[in-house]
Amino acid sequence: MSDKASSNPNLLLVDDDKSLLRLLTIRLEGEGYHVTAVEDGHSALKKLQNDNFDVVLSDLRMPGLDGLSLFEEIMGIRKDIPVILMTAHGTIADAVAATQRGVFGFLPKPVDHEEPACLVAKSPESVASGAAW
Repeated sequence: MSDKASSNPNLLLVDDDKSLLRLLTIRLEGEGYHVTAVEDGHSALKKLQNDNFDVVLSDLRMPGLDGLSLFEEIMGIRKDIPVILMTAHGTIADAVAATQRGVFGFLPKPVDHEEPACLVAKSPESVASGAAW
């Protein structure tokens, strides 16, 4: 892997809100991430089967396969990938429960401009790849 590739982690972004998906994609690409954006959990699973990602950033509440169910599916495919969940409806109890199950991080919506990149940069995959933001 080249230095350039290792310094630009691949991130899978999952959210059913198209506007937020577009905004976060722009922000994270501006931070140097290679972002693949999908609108639902099933599309995310298809991408995970075909591509290699360093981190998954997903909405918690989505129709069909929600973020926590997506996390469980991801753990069945690749246990080493950090999953960060975002939600506008979460509580501290939700965050604690998710992290106890192995979710790497939990972000409240509206998402602060710098928060996703900061949390992604702290993920084990990003640290291992040498990413520093």
